[in-house]
Amino acid sequence: MTVHDTSALHDPANRQAFETCIALTLQMVAAVEFGPATAGERPSRDMLLQCAVQVERNAREITVLSQSGGMDITALGERTYRQLASAQDDPLRVAYHALHSAAFLGLEHGATTAAMLATVAVALRVLAGQGATFVN
Repeated sequence: MTVHDTSALHDPANRQAFETCIALTLQMVAAVEFGPATAGERPSRDMLLQCAVQVERNAREITVLSQSGGMDITALGERTYRQLASAQDDPLRVAYHALHSAAFLGLEHGATTAAMLATVAVALRVLAGQGATFVN
């Protein structure tokens, strides 16, 4: 996602970049869940970590678009992850929940959407740490 205009949450290019982020992140999370069951492979640890970096970068850019650029999006994502994980002790479920929330909220909800994406990034890092021990 590239920030085109810091005041344009409704800019078509920013909206398209957000939708692409959501779609690609959903593909990654689904690959964790369904890859092994469909004769595919579970994404590697490095692939999950790189995806987490990009999702978190997108979350930061959304905070800039929403003029909330000073917030610590990493800490907010970690805090939200802990809250969600306490209710559903499965990082895959947390990733799906936060991703669905971000998609529902859209760019219009700026910082809240960014927090949900940052939560997905944390969940991806947790999943990467699980490595081959992941069980469907």
